[in-house]
Amino acid sequence: MATARRFLPVLSAAQRSASPSGRVDDPLLDNFARRVRYLRISVVDRCNYRCAYCMPEALGERISFVPRAQLLTFEEIARLVRVFAGLGVRKLRLTGGEPTVRNGIVDLVRMVAEVPGIEQVVMTSNGHLLGELARPLADAGLAGINISLDTLDADRFRAITGRGDVTRVRAGIDAAVAAGLRVKINAVALAGVNDDELAELCAFAWERGATPRFIEHMPMSDGALYDRTRGIGAAAIRAQIEGAFGALDPVASDRDGGPARLWALRADPARRFGVISAMTEHFCDACNRLRLTATGDLHACLGHDDATGLRDIMRAGGDDAAVTRAIASAVAGKRAGHEFDAAPPAKHMIGIGG
Repeated sequence: MATARRFLPVLSAAQRSASPSGRVDDPLLDNFARRVRYLRISVVDRCNYRCAYCMPEALGERISFVPRAQLLTFEEIARLVRVFAGLGVRKLRLTGGEPTVRNGIVDLVRMVAEVPGIEQVVMTSNGHLLGELARPLADAGLAGINISLDTLDADRFRAITGRGDVTRVRAGIDAAVAAGLRVKINAVALAGVNDDELAELCAFAWERGATPRFIEHMPMSDGALYDRTRGIGAAAIRAQIEGAFGALDPVASDRDGGPARLWALRADPARRFGVISAMTEHFCDACNRLRLTATGDLHACLGHDDATGLRDIMRAGGDDAAVTRAIASAVAGKRAGHEFDAAPPAKHMIGIGG
């Protein structure tokens, strides 16, 4: 496994000379000339699973769910989306927790999909409820969905997720495909857990016209859930898939689509997979994302804990200009990259949506 290292950005002359952002005239351009176009919104901090790398039962005493009154209302989320869209955000991803457990999620999708300027609304889900929700979500304006599936084995799946039912998730994937959603299947690659299934997961996804993606394990929750010996680096993931299917070629991709680097089988370029390599092959230099929690805290980076509270500005009567100034301040403070090795963030993956 490649050794994780602290991110040291290689910046162009234009990036080094970029004037400070935090300006109301250009609030989504950060100090490294990276422009934000993509907003991830956690709509709820709860989940019906207890995945080992996200929120296992053992960590329950360290995680307290917020009262419903503290969650952003749908109207508050829609207002923030209108502000962000007016500033240049074009893509939204709804996350959790598990977004499908939020009552009225179909209505929320419809509300944000109708905001002028928003070109794409997608979601990340564990798939448990998609058998019933995939078609209504698609009809409401959802364009695509990333579904977590770390293993195809029922016993392993139950062990990893704590409460999960792989049969339901597989049915949810098929329902999403049938509804016309663009489907990606996410698996956290873990040595000794599912590293013998990477090729099988690829084949499963390709048979359904979906794109498999493998995610390097990250040290969230102060590193409490992180076991370095379990992490599989991007190079090892590619090597295993290449060993199963033959030579690979990199695929040029639009980074607005997310952080995954895409690869295709040389013998069948339509068969592609992605690797999200936060630990061994950093992508911070092209980061175009912000993350909004279910309680309205805006995080400029997954790997740092500092945040800007937008909910309280709105509830105190602040106008859109005040919200914009807060967004500009958050973007101005966006760092060059994470420091997962040196200082794992205290926040939990379940509360920020990955």
